[in-house]
Amino acid sequence: MIDENTGILLLSHGSRLDDGEEVIKAYTEMFKEEYPNAKVEYGFMEIRKPGIPETINKLTKGNDLEKIIVVPVFVAHGLHTKRDIPSLLGIESDYKEEDAHGHHHHHHHGHGHGHDHGHHHHHHHHDDEEEDFEFDGEIILTDPLGIDTRLYDIIKDRISEHL
Repeated sequence: MIDENTGILLLSHGSRLDDGEEVIKAYTEMFKEEYPNAKVEYGFMEIRKPGIPETINKLTKGNDLEKIIVVPVFVAHGLHTKRDIPSLLGIESDYKEEDAHGHHHHHHHGHGHGHDHGHHHHHHHHDDEEEDFEFDGEIILTDPLGIDTRLYDIIKDRISEHL
């Protein structure tokens, strides 16, 4: 059961093509079917609307949310999940510029396993193309999909379709 004070943002990268929106919209609908009382919306990191601020505003409008869980529906960590998305959410990141150049990396944040990592948003985010949002609750950014045998099964299915 999902707490009524928790909002969920399924986050897609964003593309000029419609395919990505169809996918993230379908996952959002699946989630709503399974958890009809959940406050869940989808949004895009860039290119498409709604962006992150718009989606957070949609989630918080008329709802007394204490927490928003943001799930990047990406295959792996990259600059977007380590740097850009935390910046857009107004939360701290452990990303260091040298990470992009293969130097040392200290990885000490959580992996979306229900721990409270103190990601709080207490200010407006300003971006020329986006609206602002204000949310004084907790924002949790989970890991992307990552390495998972369920994804491996999909890879095998894609291959077997063409054998």
